[in-house]
Amino acid sequence: MKCAGCGAELQFEDPKKPGFIPGDVFERRLAEGKEILCQRCFRLKHYGKYEPVELTSDFKKELKNVLGSFKLILWVIDITDFEGSYRKDIKELLKGKKIVYVINKIDLLPKAVSYKELKDWLKERIKTKYPEDIRLVSSKTGFGINSLKKHVLSFGYDKALIIGISNTGKSSLVNRLAEHTILVSPLPGTTLGMLRRKLKGAKFYIYDTPGIMTKDRAIDLLDIECQHKIAKSDRLTRKTFKIDQKKAVLVGGMAFITVDYEGDFKPIFQIFTYENVVLHETNLCKAKELWEKRKGNFLVPPCRRDELKKVFFKETYFDMIEAKELVMPGLFWINVKRGPFKMKILHPENIPLKLRDRLIKPKR
Repeated sequence: MKCAGCGAELQFEDPKKPGFIPGDVFERRLAEGKEILCQRCFRLKHYGKYEPVELTSDFKKELKNVLGSFKLILWVIDITDFEGSYRKDIKELLKGKKIVYVINKIDLLPKAVSYKELKDWLKERIKTKYPEDIRLVSSKTGFGINSLKKHVLSFGYDKALIIGISNTGKSSLVNRLAEHTILVSPLPGTTLGMLRRKLKGAKFYIYDTPGIMTKDRAIDLLDIECQHKIAKSDRLTRKTFKIDQKKAVLVGGMAFITVDYEGDFKPIFQIFTYENVVLHETNLCKAKELWEKRKGNFLVPPCRRDELKKVFFKETYFDMIEAKELVMPGLFWINVKRGPFKMKILHPENIPLKLRDRLIKPKR
């Protein structure tokens, strides 16, 4: 039997795959003669709530099928997690489409970062022939929303597909743009459920897709409730550290940071992260015991002691200079105020840390 909403074959085993419905719910609705929807479509229809979809080969195939009906794509990217939300595998899928890069959450950046500096920084990373398609917005404050609408309408199309990694603020952005919500069936040949939303004040429709889950961001290691607690932040924490070889900095239970350097001047660096992430500086001898015993209660994230039970950690070394920043996708980035120095980080082995050209100038 197939889902009446998306057409996926109903199944009872895997909640992460299309067509899942709990067995008892299926039996009850069948006996009552009611419409049978998979769990994802039921929540979509009755609560306007999406279940995130994993970025698997199956999903990529589904997205490719959907893309065939759209010429214009709005790709929502989180500026506070640029490396986690701007992805080459997604850009590859969008080849041949008109892409508007919607850079969200700019209200969370330090005020010292000018929009010109930010746009210049983004142009170096988003290799597009049309830099005017890089749009800065805040779904929280409404900044840039009207400008984005005018830009989208200027192409002369009557619809657009909106996509984005989970926790980028895509839903809040759509609510800023749209008038109302309508449940629609999937496009022919797909099982991807979507919401069609009418752009405010225009005969133009946005087709909203589920947020995309990945497996290579720190936040992906947490359960949904913990992700919500960490990522749904109204501001970024920015904390400055000036430590020597006898100190350590703990980023929750996700990163254990130490430094090594030559000379008389201690390294200075700032960590930018979500406001609910605990940043703790302590003596190295105490840090190891704290790291082992207080994950999930004092050291957050994780939000529970057993949440990272199956996660293995490894040590990675970096040469830190003022021209670079170090990023753990999905959780934090480190800006160097005084260097050079060596940094050692103990972190989840499947989360690749990345060095990038600095977004925040050292003297800011």
